[in-house]
Amino acid sequence: SAAAPASGRAAGAEGSLARGRVVLRELAGTRTAHCGRGRPRLIRPLVRAAGAGGAAQPRGMEAAMQHLVEGHLPLRHSNSRDDIALSELRSSGKIVADGYYSGSSEVQVQGLNLTRAHSERERLTPDASGIVLALVGLPARGKSFVSRKLERFLQWRGHPTRMFNVGKYRREAVAPEESGRSDFFDQENTSALAAREAAAVAALKDALDYLNRGGRVAILDATNSTKARRKLIVDQVQQYRGCGRFAVVFVEAICDDPEVLEANMLGKVRNSPDFERMSIPEAMADLKDRIEKYAAVYETVQDSEGPYIKVFDLSSKIMANHCYGRLAKSMLPLMMAMHIGARPVWLVRAGTGQGNPQSPDKSDRLSKLSDLGRTSALALSEFLRQRATKYWATVGKTPEPTQVLTSTMPRARASVYYVTRDHEQTSALNPIDKGTIGAGWWDVECHGDTPPWQEMQQRHPVFYAKWRQDPLRRRFPGGESYMDVIQRLEGVLVEVEMSTRPVLLVSHISVLQLFVAYFKGVPIEDAWQVSIPKNTVLEISPTSGGGFLYSEHPLSAVPLPETSDASTSSRCPSDASAPDDDADEDAAVPAAASRNAGAQEGAFGSGAGAHGAGPHCGADVRRPRGLKRSSDGPPAHEAEAIAPMPKKAGNRCGACLGRLD
Repeated sequence: SAAAPASGRAAGAEGSLARGRVVLRELAGTRTAHCGRGRPRLIRPLVRAAGAGGAAQPRGMEAAMQHLVEGHLPLRHSNSRDDIALSELRSSGKIVADGYYSGSSEVQVQGLNLTRAHSERERLTPDASGIVLALVGLPARGKSFVSRKLERFLQWRGHPTRMFNVGKYRREAVAPEESGRSDFFDQENTSALAAREAAAVAALKDALDYLNRGGRVAILDATNSTKARRKLIVDQVQQYRGCGRFAVVFVEAICDDPEVLEANMLGKVRNSPDFERMSIPEAMADLKDRIEKYAAVYETVQDSEGPYIKVFDLSSKIMANHCYGRLAKSMLPLMMAMHIGARPVWLVRAGTGQGNPQSPDKSDRLSKLSDLGRTSALALSEFLRQRATKYWATVGKTPEPTQVLTSTMPRARASVYYVTRDHEQTSALNPIDKGTIGAGWWDVECHGDTPPWQEMQQRHPVFYAKWRQDPLRRRFPGGESYMDVIQRLEGVLVEVEMSTRPVLLVSHISVLQLFVAYFKGVPIEDAWQVSIPKNTVLEISPTSGGGFLYSEHPLSAVPLPETSDASTSSRCPSDASAPDDDADEDAAVPAAASRNAGAQEGAFGSGAGAHGAGPHCGADVRRPRGLKRSSDGPPAHEAEAIAPMPKKAGNRCGACLGRLD
């Protein structure tokens, strides 16, 4: 105790150390099965060190405990060759001893304790020049869904990827009216079996030729349901005489969930060319008959067959075996995130900055929302309220808060001010770092629907010529390239794919170009040309086939919230009643928004609110009611980014601002 006399504290310390010495001596003499035969060998050096101090000198005990923590213990003698080699390394000082509980600091010597599994990992870890992702699974298990997801994602990550669907090769060789029927997949039908084998070989050859021409990943979309068929694939890849070393990874889709399986089968019979001229009941019966024929010979992938990834029920579980290298680092998180649930994703550019309402003035990274930006933020709140309400009513579920992510730029944070105060900021959504390019004329905000490439060509013709040779990978001087931005966006994209509720992303034109390229399937090399309109919500709707529907929704003008006039006190009632060091959060929300907060809590989460209609023209508007002055201190970080209203009249409502563009 700090209040105890010094002499009392010293006596207490000596008593504790004395008891510790007794415990150590007892442990040194113990040879029970619980302690183990090695325990006295470790304890006795500590006992000797503890006894050296004596009762009046506790330093011996302290040294003993330090001895235990640092792990300076004698090495156990062994006649094994490995232990002798390690002993020599330790005696030479190349290996420093470490305590058992801190983890060994022994360096693994080449050739010592090298297991067969580790040798296999060393063989598989180096990146191959090309990879064949061979799908495995019974019909209607989601193989094509997984293939499309992987193809889209890997292309977006900059890996040249192409999918080769063996069913398409089969239909080109034999008409779907014949090759699409269940009897065509009977193992006793030798002519059909030969045709299916020929289609599989042709698809694999084209896949290998694609890799040999510079492709990075070839996806072989087929059942590959037997061990013999998969061995044929591995042998063909190993025997292929190309310009690089190619590897095979099996991706097995396993589905035992009756509901998921029924949905997959229904989607297949509605969209596959094999069932074009059949009724739904007839097609379902024929498909189930086909599945039974495949199931009779089906063999799941085994560890002995090499690297594989197994996907269970398209979302519930992932199993990976011997999957290493850079590609696995990207593929596995995506496959853990993807699912077949439907939910909207909304992309929005940050609102117009204070320094650039409608003119190409300088705009910096700390720009706050202008009047036009605030009007757009209100319109965004109203749009999301309506769309979220419609979505939850359609799916028949209890409304959940929309997941909202913004960049760290003040304009982006303020753009969701009327939507929710419960959102996540991430620097991953910040605009591309242009380094020394753009200072004073292209800081963050862009005035058009695409970045100002023409102006960059005029101002920096030498760099522009080099940049146009590879817009994806050429870095801005001292800044980033589009590929650098993709790398930091990968985690955000995986999070969006993983989400099961609506998502809103508020960012900037260069970042949104890359997201739109992913969702629309635009070649990533052309992402720099994608148009991102202002004051427009880009809505993405996932489809059951693994793709996305894209639509644009211009925001309608909405009146600004109710504001105070010249006769109104500079502090609103909620400000005056709240302590200065703990301001009421509702004071950060305009009064009209606060009044309707409860109506939108289900759609946007805690604190979301409608805007309400404010006065129309001619009001001597100073600042929104409920917003504190800068001298009062910001009640929330979003409020800092909303520009204060001018003191003179002329601040018009949203209805009078005309078109938002």
